Amino acid sequence: MLEELKEIGDIISKSKSFFLTTHINADGDGIGSILGLGMSLEKLGKKVFYFVPGEIPNHFAFLKNFEKINEKIDERIQTDVFLLLDAPNIDRVEGITFNLSNFKKIIRIDHHISNENFSHVKYVKVGYPSTSCLVFELIKEENLPIDRDIAEALYTGLLTDTGSFRFNNTTEAAFNIARELVIMGARPYYISRMVYEMETLPHLKLLGLALLRLEIIDKIGFSYITQEDFKNYNATESDTEGIVDYLRKQKDIEIILFIRELQDGGFKGSLRSKNNIDVRKIAEIFGGGGHKEAAGFKTNLKMHQILEIIQKAVKDEEKNYT
Repeated sequence: MLEELKEIGDIISKSKSFFLTTHINADGDGIGSILGLGMSLEKLGKKVFYFVPGEIPNHFAFLKNFEKINEKIDERIQTDVFLLLDAPNIDRVEGITFNLSNFKKIIRIDHHISNENFSHVKYVKVGYPSTSCLVFELIKEENLPIDRDIAEALYTGLLTDTGSFRFNNTTEAAFNIARELVIMGARPYYISRMVYEMETLPHLKLLGLALLRLEIIDKIGFSYITQEDFKNYNATESDTEGIVDYLRKQKDIEIILFIRELQDGGFKGSLRSKNNIDVRKIAEIFGGGGHKEAAGFKTNLKMHQILEIIQKAVKDEEKNYT
């Protein structure tokens, strides 16, 4: 893996402009990774563009350079390097179509399974705590600049993708890198407060509604939010962030399915697992993806159809562990 880091380091040293992006419905890891790496590149005097497809979650606005996201971005943009972070494929950058020939080099840094073949070089560790950990390893190995702002962006990615160091991807590497980021200035108490204790009133109302609707069917928890709910509470998609992880706290739930109705039709589903069931495989049935314990998808099927398919998939998966 050191060869890949050296190759990326060589590309960085020889390039002047960079386009950094992540997946649609960006989470703390996607945003923390592009901001952390982007700030490091800027300190080298590089020109950096940040692009986040879809709605940008405002609860990460405390991170430096957040206001630069999506500035001066269009489909004609050209830079020396296209950097895809925390996404398995270019298809996850929805809402805009890029001509990849406009970029001299394409780099992917990620911890998801993928069979993509468009990148010139990739640094991928499947199942690693977060993509931001991989960005930190690049910065450390190639002696790129890092300060408190960069450390806090990367710590945000690590904190959120490990569920505050609760998920199974909370490995020794997670704690070691967290320690190094804290030494470099990251403030755990401040980041935790900004991420988890600055919720909007619409978010709390949607959370209450999702809790009231929560059903448990054969240890599968299920709840949902409709477009009417969004309108009634003047809420946005970002106000549903974190609800699925709250629902999974119920002691009898092994798998949680949280569904949101989309404005243009269809539904978005989030899956979480507390046992051996690989929800990434279940999400792939609908064309989605993610991790073993956390995955998502979009579909035009009806809610009852989604639930029926997932119930069957869970039973099929359980057979593999009996």
